[in-house]
Amino acid sequence: MKPLIEYCQGAVKALNAQYEMIRVLGHSVTAGSARERLIQDFLVAHLPEMTSVVSGVIIDSNGRRSKQQDIVLMLKSMPRLPFASGHDLIFQEGTVATFEIKTEITPSVLEAVALNIESVKTLMPTTLEGVQLGDLDWPHARILSVVVTYGGSALESIEHKLTELPEACQPDVYLDLTKGIFIKNEGILFSKEGNSSYLRFDDAAIGLARLLALLSKVTGRLVMRGVKWDAYIS
Repeated sequence: MKPLIEYCQGAVKALNAQYEMIRVLGHSVTAGSARERLIQDFLVAHLPEMTSVVSGVIIDSNGRRSKQQDIVLMLKSMPRLPFASGHDLIFQEGTVATFEIKTEITPSVLEAVALNIESVKTLMPTTLEGVQLGDLDWPHARILSVVVTYGGSALESIEHKLTELPEACQPDVYLDLTKGIFIKNEGILFSKEGNSSYLRFDDAAIGLARLLALLSKVTGRLVMRGVKWDAYIS
């Protein structure tokens, strides 16, 4: 067995065990925050150090705002507007990826998650100027959308719902920490296979390994994005 897969087998067990411990809190809001913090701490420990792991709302220069994002990966080269609550205002140009973290996902819950994703995809950068070094396959200004759940409906039901959603509402990655992963089959994150909308891997450890690999592609680049700051002011 490859060391990364073996490591991710242990990591999946550890995340699920910690999640089970959190359930004793009972209070849904408190448990939800702790659930998100587990994933946030995991990302901080495992991702390249070119990004910060924060939470908040993403804004663009047109005054549009996304819905509240559980986790946002943002460029360390970009500023943000921080608040004591820990829920920041994050500029679109500085955003690399978003995460929606759920205890359990069913097709109906996925509809609400889809609206959250759409609220991010409608935001526009002030310019496409910038430079980057490293893996150049990922589009320069595109924001990766990831959904992580500790459990949920069968992957067949989730796959059916994912393909029904409008393109602007579809996540790039859906990871169930008990069942497996879906990854957009675009030939960008991984080689394109067949004509299905998503690549599917029915193993949570392989799914986590795949997620870490693609996050390394997206966050392991040296990126400097141009911003027309006047557009945020006038």
